[in-house]
Amino acid sequence: MERIVITASAGSFPGLADALSAPGRAVTEQPLIHFKAPSDWTALDQALDRLHDYRAVALTSPRAAVALTTRLVKRAIRWPLVSPPQVWAGGAATAAALVGVGSVRTPEEREVGSSGAAAALAQAMLDARVAGPVLFPCGSSRRELLSDRLRGAGVIVDEVVCYQSVLADESEAKAKAAGATLLIVASPSVAHLLIAACPPGSRPDLIAVGPTTAAAARDGGWEPAAVASHPSRDAVVTAVREVLARRSVS
Repeated sequence: MERIVITASAGSFPGLADALSAPGRAVTEQPLIHFKAPSDWTALDQALDRLHDYRAVALTSPRAAVALTTRLVKRAIRWPLVSPPQVWAGGAATAAALVGVGSVRTPEEREVGSSGAAAALAQAMLDARVAGPVLFPCGSSRRELLSDRLRGAGVIVDEVVCYQSVLADESEAKAKAAGATLLIVASPSVAHLLIAACPPGSRPDLIAVGPTTAAAARDGGWEPAAVASHPSRDAVVTAVREVLARRSVS
């Protein structure tokens, strides 16, 4: 019996459990991370009040995009029509979540698949000669890759937290991973948590969603059995099928 455990936050991949279900498989959703609003909106509100000061806005996750657009609506702030900041999203899902902010630019999907949303977005913005300051709405737990690359090129970046990430503890992670034959992991922070919770010798196969999650797993000595090229249901299903197909012929 294959026991597939999806550790991504609730709602990250709608329909994934059903898509993976089949005779001989037990598929469960056991989130090891969830998200909540920041304790204080002041920093984001102040940034939104001076949108005209920014040359660009960059977002690397649909969650940040939803937080930004929701806050705009709540505060009845209209996106500037005259000299608006450029809007950049790290992928198609993030772009789709940006409603009411004009046109959205994205890096090539193949670049997102090979290097990750933050790295691909930073490079695309540099290639387009984006000037600062850049507003970067982001989570409380994040990699500094986008900001570091832009700042390294002399671009001013204002990081503003628009949601908080809350990780499970090690005991919960260990319990939820127990008995799994496949773990689906969608963020570097969850990969690091599972590395701490599951010592070598007790680790099931790991499906990493995206290159940054895969890199985090490798850093902890847990080589992914497969890497989903994009954070989408279909890409994850394809990665899982690849692993199961290899097992069937081994």
